[in-house]
Amino acid sequence: MKIAIIEDEERAVQQLKSLLPQTLPAADVVAVIDTVEESVAWLGNSPAVDLIFLDIHLADGACFSIFQQCKIEVPIIFITAYDQYAIKAFEVNSIDYLLKPLRKERLQQALDKFQRLNDRKQSLLPEQQLQQITREITRASSYKRHFLIPHKDRLIPVQASAFAFFEIKGGIVRGITFDKKHWLLEESLDELTDLLHPEAFYRANRQFLVSRKAIKEIEHYFNGRFCLHLLPNPEEPVLVSKAKAGKFREWMQGIM
Repeated sequence: MKIAIIEDEERAVQQLKSLLPQTLPAADVVAVIDTVEESVAWLGNSPAVDLIFLDIHLADGACFSIFQQCKIEVPIIFITAYDQYAIKAFEVNSIDYLLKPLRKERLQQALDKFQRLNDRKQSLLPEQQLQQITREITRASSYKRHFLIPHKDRLIPVQASAFAFFEIKGGIVRGITFDKKHWLLEESLDELTDLLHPEAFYRANRQFLVSRKAIKEIEHYFNGRFCLHLLPNPEEPVLVSKAKAGKFREWMQGIM
């Protein structure tokens, strides 16, 4: 079985090359490409391959621009660094995806699915499914992942994932990181709620926007409310109202 790998991360390429003989002994990797431009040129020659492993983000742009420039009829298994919540669209489509770092068990599942679909001669990439995936990944890509925070006479880069929670006090919005640093932010708490990924951050109340990773315990509180215990711990209790308790529980369980 002839396989092409379109991936710009050398580690992922080597992982795939190492795992394929263990999961698909007949696999023959005939091409490794790392850019959109080279992919379009290579695919334009109609190469005879049976399966393509395709990274979503390549060295010179998103892989979906490849589909805009040439027609691909070869089955595709996507590779992505996004977490599972960011790619729910894949789970309802007749293609599969692999999360980085690659794992043998997950690769085997994807290949088994490919074999089953291929045996039934089922199309793996209908146009409407590609459009749905494109919308989902574009939406996930639009969320803020980095901050550039003014501090004295400098600009300090801080990753969104470094923040445990955001709070507003006296009209001032602060972001508190897991290492207990406090950063003054220009955005309002409403703006941060829209900018940050809703799977990673939850608007507990008017005062707090909290990271899932910071929630260490959830206490049943008075009148059907929840009290969130965070690390690091804020000065004031973080309460979730009774009206929001059900939605909060679903969010914690990954039900969106």
